[in-house]
Amino acid sequence: MTAEYTVLGISRLDDHVLLADAGLAMAMVAAGAERLVDLRGETKPPRLPVPVDHFPIMDLEPGQDELIMAAGRHVRSLTGAGTAVGLYCQAGLSRTSTVAIAYLLLGGTSLQAACDLVREVRPQAMPALELWHSLESIAAGLARPVT
Repeated sequence: MTAEYTVLGISRLDDHVLLADAGLAMAMVAAGAERLVDLRGETKPPRLPVPVDHFPIMDLEPGQDELIMAAGRHVRSLTGAGTAVGLYCQAGLSRTSTVAIAYLLLGGTSLQAACDLVREVRPQAMPALELWHSLESIAAGLARPVT
């Protein structure tokens, strides 16, 4: 049995998802992440001793709905298989919270409740306005009945 501990700067969204900035990637691994998801569009992921998946989201660009959804689905798929995931961008604020909210939306959480939960565990996190608009679009699409 491994003792659980808290690393300053890492936030636990649920039993399978950790949120942080790029500088704490390996600390998330030490805290239990078996796989990392790098959301930085401005750089390539580093070579680390754990798998790192890359979804290159840009912080202040509109129209990234599909990429955000792909990242959210990927995290949802990994956690559904029981894999602990460390999710990060450069500062661990905007893109990290965006994909965390998308992950929660895909699990059936409303946009407001997802935002509230992310802010509860990581108070400094908030999607940039352009990314928030993508989340609104994603939430609206998920709410439409399938015909």
